[in-house]
Amino acid sequence: MKSTIDTPLLFIGYMGAGKTTIGQALADKYQCSFIDLDEYIETVTQKSIPQIFEEEGETGFRQYEYLCLQQALKTYDMIATGGGILTHDETYQFIKDTQVKAIWVDAPIESLYERVKDDTHRPNANKKSFESLKHLYSKRISRYNEIAFIKISSATSLSETLNEIKIKLFANDQY
Repeated sequence: MKSTIDTPLLFIGYMGAGKTTIGQALADKYQCSFIDLDEYIETVTQKSIPQIFEEEGETGFRQYEYLCLQQALKTYDMIATGGGILTHDETYQFIKDTQVKAIWVDAPIESLYERVKDDTHRPNANKKSFESLKHLYSKRISRYNEIAFIKISSATSLSETLNEIKIKLFANDQY
């Protein structure tokens, strides 16, 4: 069985889905380089995500996200993105055009809500109602679905999720 993964891989999905946890674990398992795009943005800008949202709005943040994604794809094998990365049309089109393999990490909206509802580091989630976050999730689903080359659930244990990714990645390799 093949033991290396065709990279780069992009982990997409809603806030709190587990993109960073899963991406880091998969990178460790296959000795690949990994970065969380939000952390990369904070390093490049020397500002926190909430600070960027406060000073430059979501539009300013999405522009940093677009530029940093382009840089990260040249350096890292696996990249966990922010939940709203596909809402920026330029980034969405860039990902489609470059045909980067995207893994959609998903979980039931109730689980996602519980994971992010009081997270002060997530400007689009902090102190928002369940209905508000569910509406935002609903608006993003079609783009996740269109970009993803595989979809996995993070509602199971990490080892089960990693095994599901391995099966799907290597099954897709045979065609």
